[in-house]
Amino acid sequence: MKKASKLFIALSLPVVAFSQSAKVQTAWRSLQDYETSKDVSSLMKAKECIDLATNYDDTKDKAKTWVYRAKVYYDLFKNNLEQEEKKVPATVTNKNERLTKAYGAVSTADYEESGKALEKAVALDKDKAYQADMGMLGMQMFNDVNNLAIGKYNAGKYKEAMEYFEGSYEASKMMGKKDTSQLTNALICAQKEKDFEKVKTYNQKAIDDKVATPYNYGNLSDAKMVLKDTAGAMQTLQAGRTAFPTNVDLMNRETDYLMNKGKNQEALANLDKAIASDPNNAKFYLAKGIAYYGMANPRDQATKKDLEKPKNYDEIMGNAETSYKKATDLDPKLYEAWYNLGTLYNNWSTEQVKRCDDLIKQATKLKECEAKSTDLINKAIPAFEKAIQINPSDAATKKHLKRLYLMTNQPDKAEKLNAK
Repeated sequence: MKKASKLFIALSLPVVAFSQSAKVQTAWRSLQDYETSKDVSSLMKAKECIDLATNYDDTKDKAKTWVYRAKVYYDLFKNNLEQEEKKVPATVTNKNERLTKAYGAVSTADYEESGKALEKAVALDKDKAYQADMGMLGMQMFNDVNNLAIGKYNAGKYKEAMEYFEGSYEASKMMGKKDTSQLTNALICAQKEKDFEKVKTYNQKAIDDKVATPYNYGNLSDAKMVLKDTAGAMQTLQAGRTAFPTNVDLMNRETDYLMNKGKNQEALANLDKAIASDPNNAKFYLAKGIAYYGMANPRDQATKKDLEKPKNYDEIMGNAETSYKKATDLDPKLYEAWYNLGTLYNNWSTEQVKRCDDLIKQATKLKECEAKSTDLINKAIPAFEKAIQINPSDAATKKHLKRLYLMTNQPDKAEKLNAK
């Protein structure tokens, strides 16, 4: 459940002459009356008595007092939940949906107070006299945790939902099972809240509990980058690469990091090492192609603006082409390789056109330049066509291909693609 506060605010109450032990019993009888009759006045009387009993010397350190307090405040919470459900519009007829909306709207103050009281009772119950009562109440409260998490999430209260999802995960661990879906949900809430410290916490928890996926390492690295911990981000990527040596996303992230630091050769060396370990892995060649393409088309990471192309641009683009083609040879159905290959030819052609414009007054060189540009366009078309065969719903690929059809005077093909 949501982590209960350790603070206990004492109430300033007048001293009375009679024994406060009676208050505990009155609270219990009033609570029983409420549970039988659902008369809220009995519940409020139980609250008044138990509040007094938990502040007097002869009752405040007794486990029974805090067990009863936990029960009273839990019933207060459940009563509030019922009232919230009544407020849900009648147009919402599905029982589960109505309940979820009620959980999203209900105040959790009494629920939290019940949790703190239960925690206190556990600490005071040295002889385990109330273990069964506390266990039953604990299970009742646990049944609310997921409902509160989902309800708060649906209501857009991501901070509250995050803590309940986290509590659900921790409770599942205590019962010998790691419900990773709850930890994932807590992580999603932290991301929506842009609480990057919590993003770090949940990803690290997944790693420490040995339930991490490659995503956890990548996401943890991203969070550290946002928090200006670049060294920690790189260490996380390296740990992820050790745990998942064949994961292409982590490999690409590590490569991007090295290249952004100007360590191009180190980045390529890492990729070559991966290829040497598994030479038939098409995704490794895809990653290498991406690395070469990034080297040929550098960008300022802060402004996201293109930087000047390197002098050996054509050579580097040729290396990217070779890597992408190797990837398509190894895995003809690897969509990303075909798409990237088409994009490479398309953008390489665009760069070639710019050169042609610069050579407008040099007729001989202009013809050579235009021929090179046309050749690249003609290579881009079949690559994009192959990509569409693999992933026919991708709009970006269709857009590129349609433009190239029109550029190469193939309006029928463009129209046919448009109709699809």
